[in-house]
Amino acid sequence: MPADRRTPPDPPRPTRSRTTGSAASRARAPQGVHPRSDREPRPAAPRSGQPRPAQSRAGQSRTAQSRTAQSRTAQSRTSQSRTSQSRSAQPRPAQRRPAQGRPSARPGATAAGSTRLGSWLGLPEGGRRPPVRRRRTLRIPLGSSTRRLRIGLLVIAMAVSLCAGRLLQLQGFDSSAYAAASTEQLTRTLALLPARGEITDRNGVVLASTEPAVDITADPTLTSKNAQAIAAIIDRYVDQDPGQTVAALTKPNTRFAYVAKKVPAAVYTQIAQDLSTAGYYGVFRESDPIRTYPAGAVGAGIVGFVGGDNDGVAGFEYARNKQLAGVEGKESYESAPDGSKIPLGTSVVTPAQNGVSYQLSIDSELQWVAEQRLAAQVSKLKADYGFAITMDVRTGQILALANAPSYDASDPGASDPADRGNRAVQETYEPGSVEKILTSAALIDSGTANPDTKVVVPNRVASGGGLIKDVEDHGTVDYRMRGIVAHSSNIGMLLLTRQLPKATLVNYLSSFGLGQPTGIELPAEASGTVPPASMPDYSRDQIAFGQGLSVTGVQEAAAIAGIINGGIYHAPTVVASATSPDGTPADLNRPAPRRVVSAQTSAEVRGLMQAVVYGIKSRSSLSMDHYQTGGKTGTAQRADPKCGCYRGYVTSYVNFAPLNDPSILTYVVINNPRQGNPTGTGNAAPVANDIMQFALPRYGVEPDQKDFADQAAQYTLPLTW
Repeated sequence: MPADRRTPPDPPRPTRSRTTGSAASRARAPQGVHPRSDREPRPAAPRSGQPRPAQSRAGQSRTAQSRTAQSRTAQSRTSQSRTSQSRSAQPRPAQRRPAQGRPSARPGATAAGSTRLGSWLGLPEGGRRPPVRRRRTLRIPLGSSTRRLRIGLLVIAMAVSLCAGRLLQLQGFDSSAYAAASTEQLTRTLALLPARGEITDRNGVVLASTEPAVDITADPTLTSKNAQAIAAIIDRYVDQDPGQTVAALTKPNTRFAYVAKKVPAAVYTQIAQDLSTAGYYGVFRESDPIRTYPAGAVGAGIVGFVGGDNDGVAGFEYARNKQLAGVEGKESYESAPDGSKIPLGTSVVTPAQNGVSYQLSIDSELQWVAEQRLAAQVSKLKADYGFAITMDVRTGQILALANAPSYDASDPGASDPADRGNRAVQETYEPGSVEKILTSAALIDSGTANPDTKVVVPNRVASGGGLIKDVEDHGTVDYRMRGIVAHSSNIGMLLLTRQLPKATLVNYLSSFGLGQPTGIELPAEASGTVPPASMPDYSRDQIAFGQGLSVTGVQEAAAIAGIINGGIYHAPTVVASATSPDGTPADLNRPAPRRVVSAQTSAEVRGLMQAVVYGIKSRSSLSMDHYQTGGKTGTAQRADPKCGCYRGYVTSYVNFAPLNDPSILTYVVINNPRQGNPTGTGNAAPVANDIMQFALPRYGVEPDQKDFADQAAQYTLPLTW
């Protein structure tokens, strides 16, 4: 293209500077110039081929200055633009129009004016502020907003699902369990103790009864603040250490504490009234009846006693604890935080079932006589212990069962623990010559012998590598079986028993109740021991006269009673009747009577026992006034468990009356007497006779003889041949 046709470029468009639009330059703007204009009007561009008009020198100077200012302004705006771009994503316009009414710089203004104005305003040379360096803020780039929204919604959905699942568990699946737990926290349950059954003797005399009483309890969270004042009221009626009361009322970290136990109900009523009047709360009660024993020591070995928890510990109280105790009830009710019952809240009562009441076969007056007489004899003989059993032979009922030494059921702790049992039931011993009654019954009933069987009795007989002798020293004697029993000859009874097979002897002894519990309603009954049929010969020899086997007093008395009662055995019992809580008779589950020997055998054995009392004229001490009687003495070597040897003696005596129609039997045993002559005649017989003399008329047994001499004179049956 030709050079003269080239179009010169347009001059750069001036950019308004913020400093050039000052008030001084606007004030010097000439007339006719628009006040908003800050630059000269742009001349029209020459058409193609036309020469550009020449500018004046002054105009060129102004143009150069304007370009310089524009260049500086542009640089300043570029720096500011970079800073602002970091603050905002929105770009700011490169220039803006001046505010309405703002005068533009006059055409002739120079850079020097701007410099002076900037200096006056405190700006650096050139009129521009230096760029502000700002600390860059650390910004973590975020992910997609859509993804963040989705994750947030997912988290919310999971939380809602968990809440919904828990709600379903509470209201759907486990609603009953949680409702029950809530109810349990609001519900208080009190035990309703039943009334323990009463124990009376055969005549209705109370031997054991229950009186209303309570245990005083407290909620220490309610009583701690006024503990001293509350304790003062309680100690006014309860005999206990005041410090103990305060300690219970202030017991830490609990809402339950026992303050006093076994407080009579009437006493607690007065305490509760005084506490209510004083405005003290937090003291409560629990039913805890008191067991009383009005008879004290009378029959204690039979009745027994209860412990602090009202459960039987000894005697009949222990043996029949379940029946006497009854069935505990309960009361459940909704309670307030202070333990008080909510008046309109739910309340459920399960009534307690009272215990069975028992009437024992024991006669408390006869029991007292037996205990007093026995205790005096045991003390006189300095014996280890003794017991006396009085039975109704026609029913097996025990009328008296005395032990010496004994204890007071109202205060058992004051006695020796060894004396709190019943030795007639729990202790075993070798019965001695009283056993000859059982051996004779077996011999007669089996047909091996009869009362008139003749036996030549030497003064010694060999047995088991040793020699056996009689208590009465004699030469060879021609005894009838009646005489063997009357003189208590060990040798004579041994010679007769050798004719009886061992198995037959064992069967008879077992049928009499030996070697097994009798089932009497008392605890810890011993069984005793009977050798088996395979026993050696010397064991049979010993059993014949009451050694080599062991029995209890109840076993021996019941066996003899069965033999003399026409051969009908009644299991011994201390219970006459029982009454259920509703007043109806309770079943006693008593075993049926059984025959052990024939009636003929029974009569012949009674005749042998008559010979013991009346066949020897010098034994007037065995007889009783006004009553014909039969009896048998016993003196056995005492087995001492400490040394495993025989040491001391066990003396005994059994008798019954009337002779031909037995009604009452008494059996007395004295263990290890250390004073006097150790024989049944001298030690045990006096006690038995005294008890019988009281019992027979008491139970309406008519006298059938005048005196011993009269009856002895009438006895004419031979003892020898």
